Amino acid sequence: MRSGRGRVVRTAGRAGVLAALLLLPSVARVTPAGAATLFVTNTRSDSISVIDTETLEVTGTIPLGKGKPNRVVFHPDGQTAWVVYDKSRDLGVVDAETGTLVRRVRIGGNPYNLAFTPDGRTLCVLDWASETSKDEILFYDLAAGRIDGRVEVSTWPAHGVFSRDGRLLYVSGETAGDVTVIDVVSRASVARVVHGGGDAMGLALSRDGKILYAAAGENKSVLKIDTATSKVVGEIGLPGVVHEATLTLDGAFLYTTLRKANRIVVVRTADDKIVATIPQKGYPDLVTMEPSGRHALVTNRHADLVSVIDLSTHTQVKTIPVGRAPHGMALRPR
Repeated sequence: MRSGRGRVVRTAGRAGVLAALLLLPSVARVTPAGAATLFVTNTRSDSISVIDTETLEVTGTIPLGKGKPNRVVFHPDGQTAWVVYDKSRDLGVVDAETGTLVRRVRIGGNPYNLAFTPDGRTLCVLDWASETSKDEILFYDLAAGRIDGRVEVSTWPAHGVFSRDGRLLYVSGETAGDVTVIDVVSRASVARVVHGGGDAMGLALSRDGKILYAAAGENKSVLKIDTATSKVVGEIGLPGVVHEATLTLDGAFLYTTLRKANRIVVVRTADDKIVATIPQKGYPDLVTMEPSGRHALVTNRHADLVSVIDLSTHTQVKTIPVGRAPHGMALRPR
């Protein structure tokens, strides 16, 4: 949520977005060859917990320095992970091989979330309004080290997901209750779907790219949006305010988190029926499907753990203790 995010007045110009190097010793080790690596940001521990998705154990911890680290994404080449700091309003770059924070970067006024274009050339920054910025998407050219485009969106852009061909970026507006469709090439908004459900965040794209699932938060539903027309073609009712919406790898089930109700609700996409409700210990937030297709991993922010859900039975089989207030998650690309 936006409350509690610190205010730091930016003094550097937009041309000077790169900050000085900040080197820290690494205490994390790379997971064994063949295993998938999951990075989990701990907002109150100023760290990343590194989880091996084969053993479902923490293999290391990466210190991130002060600033309330929140969201984390990997560059498509898997060599670096980029972290958003809520309080200090900058980004951290982590060397994934050595488990070391190698620099801090200043981009935009109040970054909340990140998404790399599939080709890895551009970092899309979901930037919240601040003293020096508007609610907008910033396009940061990694090679040139500068912002080469920006698109204004509605209040508090929260989550972003790309179309299958990488030409469109779908962005949820948390407080406005909408989805903005952005043409990545022209750097322009081409459509907007308004549903009015505040606390709107989670987005998931079907395997064929034809349907976008959009969490409508306080409307207690997930919308089904036809990506060809940007029109709502269905709505799935849920028993509470819905935050995250994540599809299983085969697209057969949609996992949704009801944070305030401490539940995960599972929807079968063939008929949009609820097939399971999974109690959680403390404020379930984000969901990641690990690469084998056996498990879903869910951050429980108020319980300092990641829960492990067996996808064949839709039941919790384990919890993984991590740092304090885990929130963001990202799988390292192989």
